[in-house]
Formats: sequence, C-alpha cells, structure tokens
Amino acid sequence: MKLADALVNRQVRDGIFFASIIFAYMFGVGIFRRAELSFQDKSLNGLFAPIVAGGLILGDYVQWAKPGCRLIPGLLFSFCWGIINQVGSEVTGTLMFVLTGGMTRLSNMIVDRISRTAGRKKIPKDGFRMGAGVISGFILGAAWCSFLGNVAPQLATHGAFSIMGGIYGLLFLWLDRTKLGAWWNQEDGKLCDIDAEEVDCK
Repeated sequence: MKLADALVNRQVRDGIFFASIIFAYMFGVGIFRRAELSFQDKSLNGLFAPIVAGGLILGDYVQWAKPGCRLIPGLLFSFCWGIINQVGSEVTGTLMFVLTGGMTRLSNMIVDRISRTAGRKKIPKDGFRMGAGVISGFILGAAWCSFLGNVAPQLATHGAFSIMGGIYGLLFLWLDRTKLGAWWNQEDGKLCDIDAEEVDCK
C-alpha cells in the first residue's frame, strides 16, 4: 500500500525503499524454500536460528547507531520476517502475525458443531488448539508489548528487535531439538522416545 501511494505521488526514493522491503521479504521466503528443497529433513530451523537472530540484532544495532538510516534495518527485518513467516507456514502450519485464519477456522468449527445441516460435527481438538493458541498468543504478545512500552519505553527505539531475534532463535532451535541431538532426550548416548506424558524415556 505504501509503495503504491509513493508511486502515485511520484515519491521515487520512498518507492524504491518500499519495493526493496518487499523484495527482501520475498528473498527471505525464497532462501528458506531453497534450503527446504535442498536439505529436506535436516535441521532447517537450527540452520536459520542464527541467521534470524543475527539479522534482527544487527538491524536493531544499525537502527540505534545510525538513527537516520532506515534502508539497512528495513531490509534485514523484512528478510528475517520472510524466513519467520515461512517457518510458521511450513513447520507449524499457521502464520503467527495474522489472526483472520485462526478466527475463521474457529468460527467454522463452532458453526459446524451447532448446525444440524452440517451434521453437528465434533470440534477437532488439534485444529481448535491451533486456532485458539494463535489468537491467545497474539493477544498475550500484544499485552506484553503494551506492558513493556509502559515500563521500558526506550525499547521502542532500540532493543525490541534484539529481544525478538533471541526469542525466535531459541524457538527455531526448540523446533529442531531432536534433529540437533537433543542431549536432554538421550539415555546412554542414544535418543529416547518420550512417553505420552512427556516425562519418561521409553
């Protein structure tokens, strides 16, 4: 939208900036997709954990060190977000930055449950958990952001993307914990299957 607005108003520099941001995002998506095709079942998220964490931290640093520079941080943030959204789509099956998909799924499940015409289908637990989890996580994230904005307003100018980079890096490693060796899931040097209660090795 901002790119279109810049083009209509003949703001060439802004147009180039917003076009660059879009291409950086697409490049991030493309890099993940290429790695997915090449490495397949290997530790994709573990591979991208340092890239995403490093990109967000570096962008945050440049933003702090050179407040007038918006291109480099914008490109880094957009590139990293392309990877993050691709991980969300390919690995977890949902995009974490939009609620409409989760809300649509939950609404359809509820209507199908109470509708005679739909056959009063049972609500699938996994689908319900996914939709409710995305919505709850989004609301909790917004509340946490609001809280931090009140107690540490300086994060709005620098630090927020570094924190996000660290969190996403750790989440990516957690997603690939078994492929990365999962030393905490080993017994006598071998990986073990965790039981249904996720307590004991079996």
